[in-house]
Amino acid sequence: MIELYHGDCLDIMPVKIPDKSVDLILTDPPYNIGKAKWDKIPDYINWCGKWIKECERVLKDNGSFYFWHNDMAQIAQLMEWIRQNTKFVYNSFCIWDKGDFRALAWKNPSEDNNLRSWFSTCEYCLYYTFQDETGLTSVMGDYSNFESIKNYFKNEQQKINNETGAEIKSKVKWTTHFHSFAQGQSWGMCTEQNYRELQTKFAGYFLKPYKVLKQEYESLRQEYESLRQEYESLRYTHNLDTNHNNVWRSQERNNGKQHPTQKPLDLMERIVKTSSKEGGIILDPFMGSGSTGVACINTNRNFIGIEKDDKYFEIAKSRIEKAQQDVAPKV
Repeated sequence: MIELYHGDCLDIMPVKIPDKSVDLILTDPPYNIGKAKWDKIPDYINWCGKWIKECERVLKDNGSFYFWHNDMAQIAQLMEWIRQNTKFVYNSFCIWDKGDFRALAWKNPSEDNNLRSWFSTCEYCLYYTFQDETGLTSVMGDYSNFESIKNYFKNEQQKINNETGAEIKSKVKWTTHFHSFAQGQSWGMCTEQNYRELQTKFAGYFLKPYKVLKQEYESLRQEYESLRQEYESLRYTHNLDTNHNNVWRSQERNNGKQHPTQKPLDLMERIVKTSSKEGGIILDPFMGSGSTGVACINTNRNFIGIEKDDKYFEIAKSRIEKAQQDVAPKV
């Protein structure tokens, strides 16, 4: 599914996009730094607030929201506005390190140069979700899940403390090996090696064979698996990739750039693949030259794009149509 709308996102989103219907919003709005006529916006922060509130409305509860920017003073204001006026929860501050991509002309500045600050060779991408923890956390934290096994560990711990007067934490890595599970804070059973370590350090305690515990755990795990999967589906998508950190470097260069703020396709595809599933619906309210749409086509996602500017709407439409042709089965 590809839906392209020519117009202002503040006019189109309220009438075309239903509540909680989008899996990922990835957009590159105007920065209000005077790049062009479209990049000079009065009352900028409040204007951003209007489209951000629309993004909040249309995004699913387990969705993700990314937007690009490069002006730190305005970023600070936007982050505070979002904190005070939306349900979005800050997740990450990602940096596109352009490296030599922009710095080449500044390696040997002339004596007449009047630069009085550090030359910027990066841009920023802010990442928000609606969750600071997940539904799965609630399941893991429910003491009634695996209660019989958790009670066994807690009772043995209490017997050691009462009978020896020694805190079990001082003699074994209780927190690392067992405490989280015993306190209802994790879902995974301890390993046999860790259990044997506990038996060795505390002779006369933890006498139940590990095999018996493991069988009991597996039986209960199957019983709770449907519940775990239900809560797992409520989590926002985040697929790990190699070198997974918040400093990004593109392998692309400025070839074929059709918009002054066009982002590298490999970075856009990386965000799409990390924060959505195949077949998901991705929205870009400021489509520009259509890079988000091309990234969606290349990664088998659905796309909704909105662009106000006549010229860039046609460029985006053309790029997206070409991308569709490139991935279409050859007959």
